[in-house]
Amino acid sequence: MRKAFSVLTAVLLLLTLFSGCGNIMKTGKTILIYMCGSNLETKQGLAGKNIDEILSAEIGTDLNVVIETGGAKTWRSHGIANDAIQRYAVKNGELVLLEALPQGNMGEADTLADFLVWGQTHYAAKDSMLILWDHGAGAAKGVCYDENYAYDPLTLKELKAALESASLKNKFDLIGFDACLMASVETAYFVYDHARYMVASEEIEPSGGWDYKTVCEAFSAGGDPIATGKAICDAYIKKCAEKNKLFATLSLFDLSKTPMLMNQCSAAMEYIENYARKADYFSEVLNAMRTCEKFGGDNAFQGAANMLDFVDFVYKATGDEYRELIDTGDFVLYSVNGGQRANGGVSFYYPMIYNENEVNYYLELGVNEHFNRFLSAHYSNVPETTITYSDRGSVTSTGAFTVKLDPDSADYFSHIDFILMRRDESGARHVLCTDNDMNKDWDTLTFRSNFRGISLALDGHRLFYSTVSSNPDYISFIAPVIVNGEKTNLRFVFIWDDSVFNGGYYQLAGVWNGYDENGLPDNDIEPLKSGDRVQVVTDAVLSDGTTEENYGEAFTIGENGGVISEIPLDGEEYQYVFVATDIFGNTFPSDMATFEMTVGYDTLLQHPLPDETYAAKVTAIEPYIR
Repeated sequence: MRKAFSVLTAVLLLLTLFSGCGNIMKTGKTILIYMCGSNLETKQGLAGKNIDEILSAEIGTDLNVVIETGGAKTWRSHGIANDAIQRYAVKNGELVLLEALPQGNMGEADTLADFLVWGQTHYAAKDSMLILWDHGAGAAKGVCYDENYAYDPLTLKELKAALESASLKNKFDLIGFDACLMASVETAYFVYDHARYMVASEEIEPSGGWDYKTVCEAFSAGGDPIATGKAICDAYIKKCAEKNKLFATLSLFDLSKTPMLMNQCSAAMEYIENYARKADYFSEVLNAMRTCEKFGGDNAFQGAANMLDFVDFVYKATGDEYRELIDTGDFVLYSVNGGQRANGGVSFYYPMIYNENEVNYYLELGVNEHFNRFLSAHYSNVPETTITYSDRGSVTSTGAFTVKLDPDSADYFSHIDFILMRRDESGARHVLCTDNDMNKDWDTLTFRSNFRGISLALDGHRLFYSTVSSNPDYISFIAPVIVNGEKTNLRFVFIWDDSVFNGGYYQLAGVWNGYDENGLPDNDIEPLKSGDRVQVVTDAVLSDGTTEENYGEAFTIGENGGVISEIPLDGEEYQYVFVATDIFGNTFPSDMATFEMTVGYDTLLQHPLPDETYAAKVTAIEPYIR
């Protein structure tokens, strides 16, 4: 009896040991979260806030939630170390430390691979999910930027290498990217061998990220990854809507359909590659790029992720030829957005703002040979001058200021805006805005002014602003401001609506900090609140080769949270210059027209002019000197 008791005691002891934290467990479900905190945690504690959501979840005993932390210079909660890689499990609503490892780079494939091997060894599960948490920056830039290692990211190649070297016994049911700009053809291509479904966003994700209470409870409740993915999307967009995040998107993909998607992509890109050899077709491709849905910014002023909506671009670049062929319905199972998107759910890379190193890296990814050849043909061996004017500035019979580009410019022409300025008594030029409210004839590359004598304002305070992007649904804008003592940017949109005077109305999205010194986009567009103190930039002064911003007097935002409106210009004379931009971001100004106002401020205030009705006449045209 004594011996039998000893054996039983030993068995019980072993069972106890192997049911403890960090030891081998065969469970029903496991969520592995690779949480690279980066400056999102250091500055705002955002990783810790998502951990709070996890701890609040009501989950069954058969679900393990395991988190690897690191990548931030400062962890602001839960006692998480700043100088180590740590692994935690969620037990009874508490965060339990399993082990601590030496500091490591979470932007390296080996770090992720080690976590995956450890996770599948100690928390083997019938159903499993992997979430990568941090910044994302698109197909050519990657995800999980480690703040402790100069913001080194996991590139898509490194991500695939980590998944392959982990030698996963089973595919993840879901792989999720709680990170910006990762819902792309390229991401799917690099992960589809290792997961059944994927959840990711085409657009910049607001800083609150996913709703992790829902993530955990949905995965715990059932074994259907499609239902879980839809629940994640719905909870995310609800969370965004509660904070008025207009630009949010999230999609659920069936990765088993990735080969089908790649075949569609290959067929479309072969069409584009072949027809782009024709002299007049590349300009159609560029026009598709200009007008299709874009994500993460698309100009040098704002910064650019160079990510376009795949479906929208292909439809516009190929016309009806591939409308029936491109059907992502089996791949994009579900997609949600914040109401200001006409997206198809999946994006892909296109160099709207050219960067040689970035394009070369993308070519090395080898996603599609036809698209690679297209990029090589049109983004290499570029002539010294890409854009020339056949008419640098003249006046039409209706009084509009007009320019025309040489037909050869079509191969490299990206977009065109105008700069509106006024001169002061010293001769210095004050830039009031950069806008694209003009008449555009893309077939002949002829552009003419639509000068109605107005500018844009926040609560009646005139803004210095620039257009960011435009498509058939809306135009987005950015304006530098100071809010409660902090420099930031105002984001707003003009929504096309034929039932409204002049075809639409303005809607304020909020304030956004833009791209940081590491090229990473700020994750949040925060709404203006009643009581916020705001100073707007009224104009930028160009004098002796320098630029200086002028700020208006501070004012307080009212209960309506801020209103964007058109207000009349109150001067007598203005200067106007068209600026064409090529696909590499180089700018080419036209001649400069001087406009003399013919309709006064009071008249415009009472009776705003419709499109094609001009508030000024051209009195002079002269060469523009920067």
